Amino acid sequence: MSDQGTPEDIDAAERSEAEEIRSRIADLPNALGLAARLNSGVLEAGAALDMRTTHLVRVAAMAATGMPKMGWEVNLELMEDEVGVDDIEAVLAVIAPIIGTSRYLQAVTTLVTD
Repeated sequence: MSDQGTPEDIDAAERSEAEEIRSRIADLPNALGLAARLNSGVLEAGAALDMRTTHLVRVAAMAATGMPKMGWEVNLELMEDEVGVDDIEAVLAVIAPIIGTSRYLQAVTTLVTD
């Protein structure tokens, strides 16, 4: 007899676990708002880079670190007026040999999936 249970039991357990995670996230402060505030503080303090260059550097860093989709969404919203799709594609193409194929494909997949 297997300790794993039936497929229905496993699906129910996975759904229960997912609900628990959603519940914990719902109890957190507004994570997107917090991330935006943290990002805006960094951007306002800005180094010696202009805003467009700062955003492009951040695109490279997000790709290199494997930023999850939510992080991309927050940052892309902040970049909206400064950086376009062509800019992001160019940055990813330039850094691909450095960050590797898997990180490059992960970034592209994150950007193109809903």
